[in-house]
Amino acid sequence: MNSATTTTPAARPSLLSSGAIVFAATMAMNLGGFLFHAIAGRALGVAEYGALYALISIYLLASQPVAILSPVIARYAAEFHALHDASYLRGLAEYVVRIFGAMAVLSALLAVIFAVPIGAFIREPAWAVIVVGIGVAFSTLSASLRAFCQGTHAYTLFGVSMLSEGVGKVLLLVGALLLGLGLVGGLSAFMLGAGIGAAAIVVVLLTRYRDVVATVPTIDWPRVRATLGGSAASAIAGVVMGSADVILVKHYFNAHDAGLYAAASLGGKIVLYFIGFAPTVLLPHFTHRAARGESTRRVLSVVLAATAGVGLVAVVAYHFAGLLLLHVLVGTAFDAALPLMQGYAAAMALLAMTTALVTYGLATHRLGFAIPQLLAAALTLAAIVVRHPSPAFVVSEMIAGNALMVLVVGIALAAQSKRRTA
Repeated sequence: MNSATTTTPAARPSLLSSGAIVFAATMAMNLGGFLFHAIAGRALGVAEYGALYALISIYLLASQPVAILSPVIARYAAEFHALHDASYLRGLAEYVVRIFGAMAVLSALLAVIFAVPIGAFIREPAWAVIVVGIGVAFSTLSASLRAFCQGTHAYTLFGVSMLSEGVGKVLLLVGALLLGLGLVGGLSAFMLGAGIGAAAIVVVLLTRYRDVVATVPTIDWPRVRATLGGSAASAIAGVVMGSADVILVKHYFNAHDAGLYAAASLGGKIVLYFIGFAPTVLLPHFTHRAARGESTRRVLSVVLAATAGVGLVAVVAYHFAGLLLLHVLVGTAFDAALPLMQGYAAAMALLAMTTALVTYGLATHRLGFAIPQLLAAALTLAAIVVRHPSPAFVVSEMIAGNALMVLVVGIALAAQSKRRTA
């Protein structure tokens, strides 16, 4: 290789320093999200905040394809980074921008095409759906470029991107509200934030690889499809169980009830933040033990017990301090959401249990849980569609659906483990 295609081997950041950067960036972005919702809930009121939260839920659902493919980008970037091959890294960066840029444009076009029916379904204007489509386009580029940063150990750039997005959303929201833009301002601020995160990475990469000749990488897509089956199913089921219900409630109930449900969903999902680090920490442990032929059942038992314990403590905390949490999150106008939030927290605690089981399945290559998990998610949504007399009843369906998901995923993993032992 010549100097145009080879970089000087750089010191690999330690696991501790990398983890600290990612943790700090993630917390900063979460704090930005918290401030965004705290400001929006108080400024917009119950009905308009419900509309905003439903549109954000559509955004989260539509952003899943790139989230599923991000590990592929990170893996190939890591391989080329390990070889110190800047030529292939630039080629991969261009490939990512080209492919995911096309996906971004497609997302925006689909939003324009389906803006009217989607808007009618959630009883919001078509322009709001188009703004969401633009946000999905920004998110597609941002997530794919962050995966590239992860693979190349550019954790500082990764952190800057996340911090820029979190801070950008809040600043844009404040500016929009000062201009009296209401829902359109809040929605635009949230969606443009992802664009700020993507821009931060693009500027640095353009400078870093400006003088490097690109070599186009070869992607083994059949292998990619085989590898991502289980993780894709898990990602889809997880986001469906945390977002699709909000969209259905926005369709079936009045604006005030939908706003209360949105606040309950926001508050209930905080449970996941307490246990959300688990997959990152547990996956290497499960994988390492499985690769060495050691038993992973004891570790799994400890993890499930700890997850259940944290979930139980969280549910009890919601019972005693739930109203205070609601006031901190969205203000005093949402007090009627308290019973909903307490139930939603229980549903999210069960979802955390499923996440722990799925992490174990992915690490030990037991992927038999994928179809049962998707079916459980589909049955939950079908139940909401068929019967929804009140938001409280929908919350009970979410609890039952997540309990079913824990059960079927656990049974599938146990059955596959038993077959391997036999």
